[in-house]
Amino acid sequence: MIDPYSNLIKSDEYDFEDYLKRIHLIKIFEPLLEEFADKPIFKGVVKFILYGFSVNSDMLLTQGYTWVNICKQVYKEAGLPDDDVLFNKVANLESDSVREAIENWIRFQNDENFCNYLHFRDLRREFLALSLSPMKKNTGEIDIEAKMKSVVYAKDLLKMMEDAKETFIQNHPKLRGSVDSVLRVNKEKNARSVGSYAV
Repeated sequence: MIDPYSNLIKSDEYDFEDYLKRIHLIKIFEPLLEEFADKPIFKGVVKFILYGFSVNSDMLLTQGYTWVNICKQVYKEAGLPDDDVLFNKVANLESDSVREAIENWIRFQNDENFCNYLHFRDLRREFLALSLSPMKKNTGEIDIEAKMKSVVYAKDLLKMMEDAKETFIQNHPKLRGSVDSVLRVNKEKNARSVGSYAV
């Protein structure tokens, strides 16, 4: 059986986009293509994700190190240049496309609990948006009851997200630091949006 992680990490292909197309994995990393058009940078960002967010990654076995320290080692091992802006985008997960590709990669590794987390999160976003929309009854009045139900469902989904995340991390403890870092950045980013204040 082909091990995608090992094949991708060992690959010395220059045109990594073409290589990913040939092995039918381009969809996972497609969000990165526009932001990281330079071929060596694109390849480095993909390798950063592989080293930092794979169940099989030996780089996550460093006991006692926080994600802050591990991500620096992973960044260097991925062959990415010493550039503060790029480091912040990739290692500090400031890039939306990096976080999206990370989630795609974790989903590809087929852990049901993390997939559930992503589905619950997306559904929660929909309920939050619904609770803030001008929902009206047939009479033209604002439907407060329906809006309140949306808020309650969003709150329930938040608990379901936490349960799914904890189960995932318990099943793959070496991913705790890296997964927590993505979830923290996503949470901070969402906290800046008006929808997050509905719960």
